[in-house]
Amino acid sequence: MSESQALVVQTLMDVEQREPSSKEIWYGHSILTSTLFPSTQPKAGTDFVSKTNGAIEYILEAGIDPEERKRKFPYGKYPRLIMAWIAKQIRAAKRTKTEYVDPATRTITIPSIWQLCNELGLPRGGKTADKLQEQLRLLLASHISIRRTTGFAGGRMHDLVSLPLVEMVRFKEDDDSAFSGSAFVLTKEVYERLARESAPFDTRASSLLLSGRSVLPYDIYVWMTGSMKNLNHPLPITWEWLYERFGDGIGEIRNFKMKFRRALDRVHQVYPMARFVVSSEGVTLFPSPTAIGQRESTVDQITGEIKTVRRGSTRRRRKQ
Repeated sequence: MSESQALVVQTLMDVEQREPSSKEIWYGHSILTSTLFPSTQPKAGTDFVSKTNGAIEYILEAGIDPEERKRKFPYGKYPRLIMAWIAKQIRAAKRTKTEYVDPATRTITIPSIWQLCNELGLPRGGKTADKLQEQLRLLLASHISIRRTTGFAGGRMHDLVSLPLVEMVRFKEDDDSAFSGSAFVLTKEVYERLARESAPFDTRASSLLLSGRSVLPYDIYVWMTGSMKNLNHPLPITWEWLYERFGDGIGEIRNFKMKFRRALDRVHQVYPMARFVVSSEGVTLFPSPTAIGQRESTVDQITGEIKTVRRGSTRRRRKQ
């Protein structure tokens, strides 16, 4: 067994045998922290990319990189990690100012790329720091539009909220990129969606799913953990819907189905309690325990001590 294979086995055993610590719990939004961002840099001339969620459409437009003075999209795993980390900090802060979040002003502070690498569990310095800094610049320069479509007799109505990801940003540049930092103010719409609509996930699982070249397993995992949160009936999803949500960069739906099935197998390894059926029509989700249990507080009847436990998640594998 190779070293990488041994690490996979060790991680899977750890995920199965114990609940994640608070530091290992991050928050994901099925679009804002995952599929809205392309897996690779789109072809030159691409005006925008978009994803829909019911009547809501999220549109991402590339900003101008302040370093290269070119219009480029944030892409790949780093924007996903950064946005999920931001969601975690927002949820953890609640209404209290922390080292990273000021809820009163919606300000997010990243003291240095070195510290961000440490928070994200990435190697600190070198090419990783340079790539992370580049993707952070592209992310903060991008522009997001949120459009709601409602139907009525004889036509449709479109409500468009057009906004940058941030209202203001300040970069602190250093000759060594690892020591560069930034502070930025998230727009109210984005801040509130990350605060209200994000769902918890296990970073041990997500790190394993992002260890390959494809972000597809990670995107499926974040989507599935959020979907199971309030699911109380079987939910059939067509291949066409799945292709529109997850098929960026995959030319044919036939090829997408094969890649999706493989990615789904990887997700089921780290989230064995997820119940679903794959068919020629698509995927049907069934109500399942969440990947991260809900917090519940109990009072010890003898000592009066308040204890917090998690309900609704278990590490034991069950057959579908």
